[in-house]
Amino acid sequence: MGLEQQVPSPRYTLSDDGDFLRLEWTPGVMIEADDIRSTIAAVNAASPHGRRPLLVQIGPLEWISQEAKQLLIDDTCSIRTAVVGVDDVGRVITAFNYRSATPSRYFTQESDAIAWLLKDRIDGHTVASAADTHHQDP
Repeated sequence: MGLEQQVPSPRYTLSDDGDFLRLEWTPGVMIEADDIRSTIAAVNAASPHGRRPLLVQIGPLEWISQEAKQLLIDDTCSIRTAVVGVDDVGRVITAFNYRSATPSRYFTQESDAIAWLLKDRIDGHTVASAADTHHQDP
């Protein structure tokens, strides 16, 4: 019998959608500080010419460590972050997000999140408006 090699599933994927970056967490993942450090490095590497909007899809999320939460609060790798979850559980798990160093909101509809990410565009760059706040949608 041959040995089957187990390939670990990625904890997240990052893609470039042109006007914004898309970070998708693997469903059911438990996010640790090293995961966040890895995503910050990946987002920075994907944006060599400056910060861009970031769409984060969390799907059914299990847990985020306290250290990971603090890293997310302090992070400034994006100009604006939209978190898309599937339900109110995701909203509760990511409630710390309202204290983020960059404008951040929670959405359950991707189209609403993208519209918010891309508002206030000038010369191909998204800029924070005076009306931007660090909160979650009602």
